[in-house]
Amino acid sequence: MNPRAKIERFLDAASRTRLMGYACVLGLIGLALMSWSLFDQGWIPVMAAMSVGQGIGTLSFALFLVIVLIDLRQAEFRPSVLPEPPKPLKSQDD
Repeated sequence: MNPRAKIERFLDAASRTRLMGYACVLGLIGLALMSWSLFDQGWIPVMAAMSVGQGIGTLSFALFLVIVLIDLRQAEFRPSVLPEPPKPLKSQDD
């Protein structure tokens, strides 16, 4: 099976609720690591925030983009329909 088919199968079978839960938890973990570096300014917390925290936050954002992609694949797009032009008013002389 080629990689494109695997990705399409994953996008069809993935649970958006579960992916959103993972994205939120990862985002909070990344935020905690970055906040830790604000309170303890040693080199370990700063390096953890700059590398591990950023990586976890980026993974969280990537999961969110996967959810958006799943929603776009399932969306039903309809062309815009222009409203009918207003009908002219009848004058009282008619």
